[in-house]
Amino acid sequence: MALPDSARKHGVWWSNSPSRGRHNQAWLGTGWETTNRNLKAQTISFQRAGERAKSQGHIATAARPRRANGATFNAAVLTETDFAADCAVTLKLRWKRLGAVTLSPAGKLDFPAAPVEAGLYRLIVRVGNRTTVYVGEAVNLKRRFGNYRRPGATQQTSLRLNALLIEAIGQCGAITVDIAYQDIGLNIGGVAMDADLADKAVRRMIEQAAIVAHGGIDVEMLNR
Repeated sequence: MALPDSARKHGVWWSNSPSRGRHNQAWLGTGWETTNRNLKAQTISFQRAGERAKSQGHIATAARPRRANGATFNAAVLTETDFAADCAVTLKLRWKRLGAVTLSPAGKLDFPAAPVEAGLYRLIVRVGNRTTVYVGEAVNLKRRFGNYRRPGATQQTSLRLNALLIEAIGQCGAITVDIAYQDIGLNIGGVAMDADLADKAVRRMIEQAAIVAHGGIDVEMLNR
């Protein structure tokens, strides 16, 4: 069986992260994992699952304790800080379906009309029985999708996603876009506050939380 182009271009295709329906069950399900990935040489190795962890554990046990300035760290000496000790953050957002990504007659990606607003987005790519997801943030959602449609020569992420999305559609896949830019609930230290999506730090925090929240979905295939 021939490998897809993404297997030769993107190291994450060979990820050992387990997720239902992923192609890597072909090796994980039989007790193997990938190692020594070299896309330039087009080579990859397989080893029995757990061997690397055992090896690293042995090395860690045998190694000398790390020292800082000649002293050994002792957790028992830690005391309570007198400044903002707690960092309690809760977040809630609900994705809304924007539409589907298609190919124009000229072979360019066509995204659904998007608001000229800051927000979060996710691209859901379904090819056969495999689903991959990319979660991102942007100060201008409409402009970001335009970058994916016509990526600049130095926009590495946009170039990579442009190629992956075109490849997926060429394999009779379906791509949908969800966005979240309104009614995002943010509570910090027990105080409800507006999520200022114009602030990149806020968008990045929500983006990373959304990636983690996907858990069993193959997020790492596209987010790296």
